[in-house]
Amino acid sequence: MRDDFSAKVKDILAKRVGFRCSNPHCRQATSGPQETASGHINIGVASHITGASAGGPRFNPRLSPEDRASEENGIWLCQTCSKLVDSDEVRYSVDRLRDWKAAAEATAAQALERRRAPEPDTDAVFLEAERLMPYLIAEMRADVAADETQLVREFVLLPNRNCMFGHNKPRFVYYESDHPHLRLQVDWLEEMGLIVDVTLGDAPIYRMVPEFIAALRRVT
Repeated sequence: MRDDFSAKVKDILAKRVGFRCSNPHCRQATSGPQETASGHINIGVASHITGASAGGPRFNPRLSPEDRASEENGIWLCQTCSKLVDSDEVRYSVDRLRDWKAAAEATAAQALERRRAPEPDTDAVFLEAERLMPYLIAEMRADVAADETQLVREFVLLPNRNCMFGHNKPRFVYYESDHPHLRLQVDWLEEMGLIVDVTLGDAPIYRMVPEFIAALRRVT
């Protein structure tokens, strides 16, 4: 017998993360309007951190049925990520899912406190980025200009030039040994919407948004 979540618990889990997937590498919106005036679509899932029944992913026999069906044992995910975490319970451990949940709730709380325009002035943000991190922006500008395909948008961060990153997809590479405070600079670029975190493994991978690519291509 499964210890499923009540409708109330599902609603709490969704609202506490702003109706977005709690996977930090996804953050897919899970609720939106249908074509009809009063309808809405939900692609979110209230997933169990420890399994809802014996034999389920990450099942904990020490929990009571009430604890198993409580908000504390739930995480809000999109349908794809819900299937993902239940297909590999070793990779997606209880601790990892709890970290995701805590981070997603913290992000939702911070979003409520911000008073930033939803569509920032990309040109102004780019100028500020050039002021704060001129050497990194100069290297990014040179990389984008040298890309004959004009298709490369992603970059990876590595500690130094002795480190290797095995991949088939073309990406730019930036080294912490070349740029002091590189992680802080990249955090700033992400915060201002110029890049998106698309990390899949251990090495941080980011994707430049089209507006940032266009700004880097402009001749100064």
